Amino acid sequence: GDSTQFIAIYHPPSTLVEKKSSHNKRYIHNMTRPTSEQLNLQGSISIHHQNKLHKANFPDERSRIENLGGRIHIPPKHPMGSRVIARSTTHHEDVGLAMSRSIGDREWTAVGVIPDPDVQVVNLEEFWNTNNIRTKDSKVFVVLGSDGLFDTRRVEFVAKHLAYGFFESFKSDGETAEQMLTVGKKLVNMASPIKSEFYRDDISFVAKVVEF
Repeated sequence: GDSTQFIAIYHPPSTLVEKKSSHNKRYIHNMTRPTSEQLNLQGSISIHHQNKLHKANFPDERSRIENLGGRIHIPPKHPMGSRVIARSTTHHEDVGLAMSRSIGDREWTAVGVIPDPDVQVVNLEEFWNTNNIRTKDSKVFVVLGSDGLFDTRRVEFVAKHLAYGFFESFKSDGETAEQMLTVGKKLVNMASPIKSEFYRDDISFVAKVVEF
């Protein structure tokens, strides 16, 4: 499925201008687990350079596929679950692909599924200066994750938990890796269905602090 990528800035408490957001307390998927504990992040998070998803129900993607004779199934109640339908020579039946861009899906390439990525180039010096990273003692980290996580949790939700693990929850450098593993497990758990028999998509993600 589609991956989500973004840059997050962690703003320490001393540099904050108090700003409340309803996203702090809202969970977007009623079939997933609630948080087992309230996250007490002292600083704040801002999201930058988030990528655009490629789903077959989006106008540009849909137009390209349908112009090449492709078929798209869009569930009325869950349009983000759209599928590009193609005849599989392996399975000898119609099969739905959950994304409108991919590499190596031969049958779908013929009906408009393309391997072209969106590329963003970020000049770190400009990014640091524009966002006053050094003067505000802010921290920067990047996140890349699969739709198994981001179809059920907002980027702000994920970024806040990661920021808590990176910058607020450990006592020494030696505990960082262990703490981040704990944060990662919690995020996977909170993106998982309430009942084990419900479908859970593959979940993978990586986060890295950027120093410049």
